[in-house]
Amino acid sequence: MSVSTHLRARTGLLAVCGGAVLWGTTGVAVRIIQERTGLAAVTVGFYRVLVAAVVVALVFRASGLRTAARVLRRYPVALLVCGAGFGAYQALYFIGVQDVGVSISTLVSLGIAPVALTVGGALARRRLPGAASLAVLACAVVGLALVSLRTSSGVPAPHPALGVLASVGSGLGYAAITALSRRMSHEDPLVLTGVTSAIATVVLLPFAIAAGLRLPHDGIASMWVVYIGVVPTICAYWLFYRGLRSTASEVAGVLTLLEPLTAAVVAAIVVHEQLTPVAIVGGGLMLVAVAALYLRRPAPEVGEVPPP
Repeated sequence: MSVSTHLRARTGLLAVCGGAVLWGTTGVAVRIIQERTGLAAVTVGFYRVLVAAVVVALVFRASGLRTAARVLRRYPVALLVCGAGFGAYQALYFIGVQDVGVSISTLVSLGIAPVALTVGGALARRRLPGAASLAVLACAVVGLALVSLRTSSGVPAPHPALGVLASVGSGLGYAAITALSRRMSHEDPLVLTGVTSAIATVVLLPFAIAAGLRLPHDGIASMWVVYIGVVPTICAYWLFYRGLRSTASEVAGVLTLLEPLTAAVVAAIVVHEQLTPVAIVGGGLMLVAVAALYLRRPAPEVGEVPPP
């Protein structure tokens, strides 16, 4: 494998990691918005994708709309599914948090995604994953469990079965759109982000209306709304789509587990949540998994679509 191919693969891994780290800042921002406005989480999620769609449209203007129209004509079904999935897996995750709690919902929804992507990759290649890949996956998922279950809120789960099912749906939805997005990753990542955010806005609108759709009449909260629309959405998905050009879907699934680790660290720094020894061990395991993926020899994914 050439030096340029190695460099491209390493850059892709770092881009996906960067997107996951930015996603990890969303939780604290949403918490601040909710504390200052009382908005439901799904309403905040609606404003997140709405801001992203509007900002991308303002950046690209007419030329961007023409590019978006071209991409939509080329991938009508895939983009509609990705956009709808983007909105749906957020809504399902919020339902899971409400019905079974943050820790379990995070563990199930984020833990199932890399497993599903690994199984899907094995089926596509018609061979079992290697022992090293399974070891990395196990290391990452165990680390996720230790980080996700680092605290207990003491709040009973009102509908545990429904919450777990919603979390499973969220994780499978995320896995599906990750695999599907990779087939379009040679397109402009900012255009892909704008189109999927616009579709997600339409999907989340009825949920936001049902939860109570109103404007956040608070300057600080409004700034945080803009932040989650620009940084952990536009910037993060731009990095994610760029990284998918040279990163296998199942590898990306493992790397995005950096999101809950980042969220735990940010919460410890900003809102002074305690990081327990168990959480620190879990974080270490996740970092070991990421380091193993970075250091191993990159291999092209079967079915990769090259740039035109």
